[in-house]
Amino acid sequence: MEQKDQAEEAAEEEAAEEEPPPEEKEPEEPVKAKPSDELKIVIILNPGKVMLGVQSPDCDPVYTTFEGTLPTALQRVPKLVKEAKQKWSENPRNPDANLPTPEPSRTPARTPAAQKKESKQPSFF
Repeated sequence: MEQKDQAEEAAEEEAAEEEPPPEEKEPEEPVKAKPSDELKIVIILNPGKVMLGVQSPDCDPVYTTFEGTLPTALQRVPKLVKEAKQKWSENPRNPDANLPTPEPSRTPARTPAAQKKESKQPSFF
C-alpha cells in the first residue's frame, strides 16, 4: 500500500510541476483585426444607366450612378476606388444617427363597444 501512496504522490508532484499556478500565467493579448485590403467592386447595368460601387470589410460602401455602358463603368472603377480609400482613411464608417426617441402617443385608449341586444327580428345585412 505504501508503494501505491508513493506512486500517487509522485504523479501529483509531476502534474503540479508541469502547470504553473494561475497567477504566473501570462495574460493573452487580444488579437487586433488588421485592416483588410479586400475590395469588392459592384457593377449594375440597366439600359443606359450604371450603378458602380466599392465595398471593403469594416467600411461603409461607396456608390455612384451615372449614364453610360460597361466600358465607361470599367474606366471609372480606378477613380472610385481611389475616392473610396481616401474616404475610408478619414472615416471608415458613417456616424451613428442619434435621433431623439419619439414621444408616446397621446391618443385616448379605446374601449370595445357595448354588446348589442339580440332582437327577434332577422337581420338581412
